[in-house]
Amino acid sequence: MPAPSQANNWEKPFVKSNLKFIWLVLGAMSLIGCSFESQNKSQTSQPTKSNLTNVSLEQNKINVDVEVAGLGFISSERKYTGTTQPQQEVSWRSQTEGILLELSTEVGDRVAKGELIGQLDDLLLAADVAGREGELATLESELAQAKIQVKNAQISLEEAEIQLEQAKSDAQRYQRLAATGLIAQQQAESFQTAARVAEKVVLTAQEAVKTEEKAVAVVQGRIATQQSAIAESQQRQTYSQIVAPISGIVTARASEPGSLIQAGEEVVTIGDFSQIKIVVPLSELDLGQVVVGQRVGVKLDAYGDRQFTGQVSRIAPTTNNSSRQIPVEIIVDNPERQIKGGLLARVNFVSDSKSKVIVPESALKTEEGANYIFAVTQTKENNQGKVTKRKVVTGDRANGKVEITAGISPGERYVIRSSQPLQDRDEVGLSIISQ
Repeated sequence: MPAPSQANNWEKPFVKSNLKFIWLVLGAMSLIGCSFESQNKSQTSQPTKSNLTNVSLEQNKINVDVEVAGLGFISSERKYTGTTQPQQEVSWRSQTEGILLELSTEVGDRVAKGELIGQLDDLLLAADVAGREGELATLESELAQAKIQVKNAQISLEEAEIQLEQAKSDAQRYQRLAATGLIAQQQAESFQTAARVAEKVVLTAQEAVKTEEKAVAVVQGRIATQQSAIAESQQRQTYSQIVAPISGIVTARASEPGSLIQAGEEVVTIGDFSQIKIVVPLSELDLGQVVVGQRVGVKLDAYGDRQFTGQVSRIAPTTNNSSRQIPVEIIVDNPERQIKGGLLARVNFVSDSKSKVIVPESALKTEEGANYIFAVTQTKENNQGKVTKRKVVTGDRANGKVEITAGISPGERYVIRSSQPLQDRDEVGLSIISQ
């Protein structure tokens, strides 16, 4: 039994010694590992010269959004409202007094110019015409008698002229005989007296002819006056006939058969719907953008989104003093008469200018009253580029866009937004949404 006891006593100090050695080794390895880990971290976190340059460039690069300049229009719409009405509307008003006997048209009926559509009582007018025609017949009879008197006076004048010639001939012949002593001088003088009397008879006959001719002229004048009176009466008689003044559609019927119509009273109204007229009050600020003959877009609430085309036909010469608006007349073709009167119309005045380069207003930079834009003139790899500051000439502006009339051409690239203010020939980075 003593042998085991000795063995145990020997093993105890040996195990203790070995355990101390193992703990020392493990501690040393732990220190070495920490040292290596610290060194690796230090090496990893320390930047190289190349990394410093890249970081510096990345921090100084200006990011920009780029677009390509394209042609387009500034959709500068000016919208106004008005009411549709026929291009022409005429009211038939009576020019004489009478009972309305007949009116054959109703509201909505289509009529043609010159068509007889109604009748007023014309008995009094017809009687007046007949009476004047009777007076004319009496005057024509007087004229015939006056012409006969002229003819008789002319015959008497011719007879007196013949007698005058005979008397002159006798006076000359007897004067020669008296000169030779064949007859007495007293006898010759009697024939000379007879010749002078014949001259006075001729003068009297001539005056009688003139008098009868004047009587004829007077009767002819009365006849002309009577004929004018008859024509006037006949014209008044035609006023009793209600004739369509224009071709169109009956829009109003103001009287009914049996009514007494006074002179100037409206009976029926006709509108020409082959074209529709729309009058809109235009703002004086938009007057410079509208010209006669300009085509415009027209929408009617009654027809939904359907688009009609109109044309500016007239611009009033003066404005309304209170509203400062100018009435502008629009004409819309209506060959099928589908557009009715009294509809709400919305008129869009759109500029008819030619297409120009259009850019967002955000792309413009203004300095000392001049406008500039940054064009991308060079591009490199990795979406890098260089910009050039360009002076541009602008046109109309609307809806956040502006026309460029000079300074940039279609197809060129330009900056619309940048992360920092730009300078001429700056290096930039193009964003992924750039064109």
